[in-house]
Amino acid sequence: MGCVAQSENLVPKDAVSVFSINNVSLLQKISIDELVQYEFMEELQQELFDGSTNGRTLKDSGIDFDQRMNIFQGKNNKYTVTGFTFGVSNRVQLFDVFDDYQPDVSNYPGVDMFSSYFNRVAIRGNSAILFRVNPHIELVNEITDSIWYARGNDYPWYYDDYYQDMMNDGELIEPPLDDDYEEQIEFFEDMELEENTSTPIDMDEFPIADADPTQKTYYELRDSVEAVLQAEYLKKVCDELFIENKTLISADKKFAEQLTHTSEGVFYLDNSRNFRKTSAFWTMTSMYSGLIQDLEELYEGNLILGDLVLDENKIDLKLTMNYGEKLGAIYQEMTDTKFDKNVLKYIHKNNSSFFTYNINMRKAYEKTYEVVVPMLTQAGAPLAGNLLMIELMDELLNKDAIFGVYQGSMFGAYNGIQKIKTKKIVFEYNEDTFDYIEREEEAEEDMPIFVMGFTTKRSDIPEKVLNRLSAMIPELHSEGNYWMIDNAILDAAPMYLILKNDLFILTNDADLAQNHSSGYGAEALSKKQGKKARKSGMMYGYADLGKAIENIPRGLFNDQENQLLDVIRGKSGALEITSSATTKVKTDVQMTYRFDQKSDTTGTYILDLINSLYVISK
Repeated sequence: MGCVAQSENLVPKDAVSVFSINNVSLLQKISIDELVQYEFMEELQQELFDGSTNGRTLKDSGIDFDQRMNIFQGKNNKYTVTGFTFGVSNRVQLFDVFDDYQPDVSNYPGVDMFSSYFNRVAIRGNSAILFRVNPHIELVNEITDSIWYARGNDYPWYYDDYYQDMMNDGELIEPPLDDDYEEQIEFFEDMELEENTSTPIDMDEFPIADADPTQKTYYELRDSVEAVLQAEYLKKVCDELFIENKTLISADKKFAEQLTHTSEGVFYLDNSRNFRKTSAFWTMTSMYSGLIQDLEELYEGNLILGDLVLDENKIDLKLTMNYGEKLGAIYQEMTDTKFDKNVLKYIHKNNSSFFTYNINMRKAYEKTYEVVVPMLTQAGAPLAGNLLMIELMDELLNKDAIFGVYQGSMFGAYNGIQKIKTKKIVFEYNEDTFDYIEREEEAEEDMPIFVMGFTTKRSDIPEKVLNRLSAMIPELHSEGNYWMIDNAILDAAPMYLILKNDLFILTNDADLAQNHSSGYGAEALSKKQGKKARKSGMMYGYADLGKAIENIPRGLFNDQENQLLDVIRGKSGALEITSSATTKVKTDVQMTYRFDQKSDTTGTYILDLINSLYVISK
């Protein structure tokens, strides 16, 4: 080999999702010396290293931290392949860690193979791949059934009549207790007893009705088929990697380009192949070949690429959602709408978190109809009924009314908690009569305060619905500026509905409904944050995690969950989600997490959080 092999060159071409960790960049922020001092790493090392390797750490594992580690998952219409690739600095140390793996026969020059049950490790040069190949169970069953019936066998589920008669109008029907059935009951009873002892159970004792000792049972045949397919597909993956040099880097230039980034981690997710290579998709091909081809073209280029960047007191996740022009045309039309500034009036400046979401449902529907109907038309008779239903709905429904009710601007906010008076049932045990006494008593509960709403240009329609419902539901009534549903929450607190400023709003905030039904005015969201929401394409989100988590009612969680939340309460920060304008080929989304611990680096901040959560979870 003319150059040093790198671990990313061993990612199989069938991989549809990859998370690649840039160890060099990451370990500049999180040193191995710091890493191995944490309790969760001590536990991990105990799992990796057995008793013969006491005192060793990850630094002694034989893994080359100057190379990337690439975790992948792949599939096609016959099998899945999963695992990870990594660098190797010392083979002896490496197999002190992977001590379950034994040397195996290799048919590939320059490649050493090792196996442990269904897992494999292959090492070429100073890079390795740990992987597993599994045939799709649907394919295994199909081939097994074909062989089983070709041999003249009956239906393999011997007690099918029992399962067919299991339910009769919701009542369980007892099966006939023939000799074989009684033998099985006795066997399972014995097995339950033996499970609590050290005596192994001989599965050959399991009775099979009318079994031919010269023939494999259905399950033995299925295991054989699975083993043969697994060996065949394992060879195919290895041939592609080590003879044909077909890898994801060589197959996809975008993945290769993503690996040139200096960020601490990169993401790759090919939704088009993930969609196209599923076994269900493969099965449909024979039925709707024309439609499947159209769907492939529609989904072509649907790829998510991302970077994880660790900066001083900040973590960025940058995602680019790529797609082909046909699908992109739908997305572009869907986001071609004007932001409704009225939603900002109902977001309080002291909120703990809020989001805005902006789509044009009318344009999205029309573009989708324009793209999808020709596909269904080409599918012919099998989908003619579905096509007719869609066309009739398009002609007969009042689209102006439907899309007038929901215009597409949506918002939501969380405004902390509020104490409410409620009642709870208390059970007391009488030791003399052995009875439970049930009584009702007054109580106070913490209630999260929220508001949600969306833009509507046809407020007359929800108004008409509310008027009719109020005649049937006494708890629903109009209070002039708002509607009210009595005892809607915890059978104690009301819910409020507001129809103003071309908005339909749902909230449990009495102050908002009673005193600010036209908006918060000077107490509304700041102009600076409002501008960010208006300029942020399809969606915007912000959460002051310290304030939001601090305000979450402890009564909603058990003790262990509250302990976990207490760790996060101690490490607060702000999370912001923004999106770019949508084009015909992509949309950019960025999530930024800023934290307040000025004395911490980003790496130690993350490690402290992980370690705290780990210790509590024990």
